[in-house]
Amino acid sequence: MFESLKLLDRELLLSLNGCHSIATDEFMFYVSKVWIFFPLFFYWLYLVYKKYAVKKTFILMAFLGLLVCFTDQSSNRIKHSIKRYRPSHNLEIKEKLHILHEYRGGKYGFFSGHSANCFGIATLLFLLFSKRRLWFRSIFFLWASLEAYSRIYLGVHYPSDIFVGFLVGLFWGFIVYQLIQFTFKKYFNEPVAV
Repeated sequence: MFESLKLLDRELLLSLNGCHSIATDEFMFYVSKVWIFFPLFFYWLYLVYKKYAVKKTFILMAFLGLLVCFTDQSSNRIKHSIKRYRPSHNLEIKEKLHILHEYRGGKYGFFSGHSANCFGIATLLFLLFSKRRLWFRSIFFLWASLEAYSRIYLGVHYPSDIFVGFLVGLFWGFIVYQLIQFTFKKYFNEPVAV
C-alpha cells in the first residue's frame, strides 16, 4: 500500500508540474518567494495596528514570529531526520520535471516548510480576523494555497510534502492562536478579534 501511495504521489506531481506555460512560469517562480507578498502582509499588519495600537501589535508580531519558528523548525528537523529527497534531487524523476531557472531547492523536502509556514500564518490570521467577513478571511488560505502549489509547479515538492505541511501549519496556527487568547485574556482582560 505504501508503494501505491508513493507512486500516486509521484504521478500527481508529474501531472501538476507538467501543466505549465510561458505565461505562468515566471508568475509561479515569483509567487514561491514570500517577499512578493510583503505589501499584503503590511496591509494586514496595519489592520491589526488600527485595532490594537503599538504595544499589542508588537505582542501579536512576537507570536507570529514564534509561529514561524515552530513551523519552520518542525519542517527542518523532520527533513533532516527522514532525509527524503526532493523530486528535483530524485535521480529517478528529476529529468522528467519542468525546472525553472535551475532552481532545485535544498536536498531534502519532506515536509514543505513553505507550506507549513504559509498555512500556519493563514490559520492564525483566519482566527484572529474573526470579526471580518468570510470572503476576507478566505484570502489568507487562498494566498497559502497559491504559495504551496507553486512549490509543486517548480518541481521542488511532492503533493504529500505540501499536504503534511498544510496539516502542520493548521496545528501550529491553532496552538499559537490559543496562546495569544490566553495571554490577552490574562494580561489585558480581552480576547483578540480583529
